[in-house]
Amino acid sequence: ILREARDSVIVLSLNRPAKRNAMTVAMRQAIFDAVDDLRERDDLRVLLIRANGPFFTAGIDIVEHQKNTSPTRTMQEFRRDYRRNIHRYFDEMEMVEKPVVMAINGPCLGLGVEMAGAVDFRLASSEARFGLPEVDLGMIAGSGGTSRIVRLCGVGWAKWLGMAGAEMDAQTALNAGLVQAVWPRAEFEDRVWDFCQTLAGKPADALGVAKLAI
Repeated sequence: ILREARDSVIVLSLNRPAKRNAMTVAMRQAIFDAVDDLRERDDLRVLLIRANGPFFTAGIDIVEHQKNTSPTRTMQEFRRDYRRNIHRYFDEMEMVEKPVVMAINGPCLGLGVEMAGAVDFRLASSEARFGLPEVDLGMIAGSGGTSRIVRLCGVGWAKWLGMAGAEMDAQTALNAGLVQAVWPRAEFEDRVWDFCQTLAGKPADALGVAKLAI
């Protein structure tokens, strides 16, 4: 992940295009560290998560995940590991009193969709598409795909993604309520940045209280 501060916005760029930006433990930790900084530093007003390359993310790095997972792990240990390493950080994204924005430039799958459910604003390029392929691997999307996506899109679309393993294109995601805006690729980055600048210019206390109240 590349990180920079532009004005009062933390910009994180997933930067592993050869692996379709599959998220490693280190990449996830970089995102979570940025959320911590967003919470603690008054000079930071917005967190923007974007990606380099044609993919936003293919989801969790399955190869790394399998290497780090004991074949004898119990269900209780499995749940505990996910709660410690993923769930509590997504919860913090929801609770931090500042806006978190995802700029989804291309395919966004698995853990990427689940992270999208935890942020405040999901802005999509017209080339974006969304899917929860966990069911085809014999699992469920248990880090928000079976809860936050239901709240955003309703039961029908959550079953479309989480049971059928079907995908949504950008316009369908907009209609379903998964994303809040879709812009053409040619103007996508500029529109995203303008939106982040608008958020950063709003009264911080009012913005934070509005987020928590909603």
